[in-house]
Amino acid sequence: GNIAANMTASGTTGTIAVESEALMQDYKAGLIIGSSPKYMTFAQLLGVPVGAAAVSWMYPLLRSTYGIGGEKGLSSPISVKWAGFAELLSKGISSIPTSALWALVIFTALGILLTILEQKWKKWIPSPTGVGIGMLVPGIYIVTMFLGGLIDDVWRRKAPKQAEQHSTPLASGLIAGEAIVAVVVPLLILTGILSAN
Repeated sequence: GNIAANMTASGTTGTIAVESEALMQDYKAGLIIGSSPKYMTFAQLLGVPVGAAAVSWMYPLLRSTYGIGGEKGLSSPISVKWAGFAELLSKGISSIPTSALWALVIFTALGILLTILEQKWKKWIPSPTGVGIGMLVPGIYIVTMFLGGLIDDVWRRKAPKQAEQHSTPLASGLIAGEAIVAVVVPLLILTGILSAN
């Protein structure tokens, strides 16, 4: 019945999951390019103060350029869903429609079943994690992930060794590149090189 407690719990668990996944991707990319865990750890630690300084300066600039929320403003779609879930839980289990509770039971059982089946028939069973992410993340990102997955699948069939070595760093670079462009645009507007309109 407490929104703050629900938000804290979901925020903590969600942040741990996201940061752990991102950290593992960093280490995998480092391993692929020949770095060692020791130097990757040094790079991560050096990135903390640089990242903190960059965010403290860039966030106000991003906020003034894009705004917060709405159709075109900065938002975190997953955070909005978690906030809605926490608000729903704060009203008590009785506020949840019966059909939603049945869906919860059915899809929990399905998730457990898919996870068990995935151990034996991974090639043929849809990833429960992927299905869960697909339900939380907006469609535009899912379509991009799907297309990237198709391209990766074709690449792995045509040149498996090359794909194994380059697909993760390439995907990471594309994701980082999109984020960098979103940061460069406000800088170009600030300097007058680009118009705000």
